[in-house]
Amino acid sequence: MQKSRKKSQDNKINILLTRPFKDSIKVSKALNKNHFKAFIAPLIEIRKKKYTFSLKKKFEFVIFTSRNAIFNFKESLNENIRIITIGDGTYNLAKQMGMNNLINVKGNIEDLKKKMKSFLKVNSEIIHPTSADYKNDLKDFFANIGCSYSPIFCYNSKLSNSRPEIFVNFFKSCKYGLITLFSRRTAISFRNEIKKYGFLENCKDKKILVLSKAIGDEVKGMKTNGLFISKHPNERSMLDLIYEIKEKEF
Repeated sequence: MQKSRKKSQDNKINILLTRPFKDSIKVSKALNKNHFKAFIAPLIEIRKKKYTFSLKKKFEFVIFTSRNAIFNFKESLNENIRIITIGDGTYNLAKQMGMNNLINVKGNIEDLKKKMKSFLKVNSEIIHPTSADYKNDLKDFFANIGCSYSPIFCYNSKLSNSRPEIFVNFFKSCKYGLITLFSRRTAISFRNEIKKYGFLENCKDKKILVLSKAIGDEVKGMKTNGLFISKHPNERSMLDLIYEIKEKEF
């Protein structure tokens, strides 16, 4: 099979972007328009959530594990508080928002634990603005060290296909292509939509790109032309993977 057969009629690689709309637009702008044809079909919707928080509460650390947490946690933080971020995207946004005393962790929750364990003290107070849907074992981790951990649920993510016509068009009009999944919940939403529209067979010639093994596990077992995991769980690494596959496979 010649490489050109895997592209669209205008000789571009079809790619499905499933992040929330603004994030998908950002990714599409980072892709060379001469090489890629982007189909933007967000599969999760981020919603701000009312939360209770008091600046009178004393704490030493704030953890941000996503950019959405920074966008939805609207509080002023003391400059002496140490702010821990996971991933370059979260770190860079924190800097743009004027946050100081930042420590960035490249990796995932397990890497965060290793990093924080080196400087935590007994009775340290930690807050974690996050999603109401977020599942992790940080509470037990901090409890075992003797620290106080308080998650603040400032947003949630709803499984929602907000542009079904684009989603359907991608699968009906594109035999080959790339599918990007940036989060576990997006992967769950993708799996649900595929079953809903009966597109399981339409996936067999397409490649799925994910940020982590945990995300990939949500679509494991689907017949595809390959499941690829980026080297690091961030946008830059996903873009690198997209271009790596372009060079090797197309």
